[in-house]
Amino acid sequence: MVRQGVGGVQGNTVTGRRVIVVTDSGPLIHLAAVKQFFLLNRFFQNLLITPHVFEEVVTQGTGRAGSMELRQALQDQWITVRQVDDRDVIHRLIAPNISETDAIVIAAALVHNATLLLADDIAVRTLAMREGLAVMGTIGILVHARLEGIIDRLQPVLDQLIAFGFYLDPAGRVYQDALLRVKER
Repeated sequence: MVRQGVGGVQGNTVTGRRVIVVTDSGPLIHLAAVKQFFLLNRFFQNLLITPHVFEEVVTQGTGRAGSMELRQALQDQWITVRQVDDRDVIHRLIAPNISETDAIVIAAALVHNATLLLADDIAVRTLAMREGLAVMGTIGILVHARLEGIIDRLQPVLDQLIAFGFYLDPAGRVYQDALLRVKER
């Protein structure tokens, strides 16, 4: 099955290459919180998570946003759990603002030659980009969904994210740029 991709990613290939997308817990939790978890399946045919992300979302997050959705996605096999065994890469990535779990997620993207890393945490995003990875977060996915006509309006979804506890300043650049991009400002 071919799915509409994000940022030029179509189905399961990018110019003949297999698309591998690794996701951190943030986009899983945040998209579930605003009832948009299905976008992950719509845009990405196969997502990888680490056991640490599973632990955070499902085990520690039992009964919270993302837990049930991730369990179902694993059962449906469009999200898979993959271990990262390269301790050298993990240790190289750990920094004062990068936890071991964050380092493992970035290492997973590097070791599995990911086309894209999904993450919301700015420190994770910054390090991943320094490592040469393409990065997208919850807001980027929502912007793409709005541009594709999958969601009718972006602003109410962004406001729901804020109400959930997602750090996003309605007067700030990220919020305003997202609305400008989809012509809601």
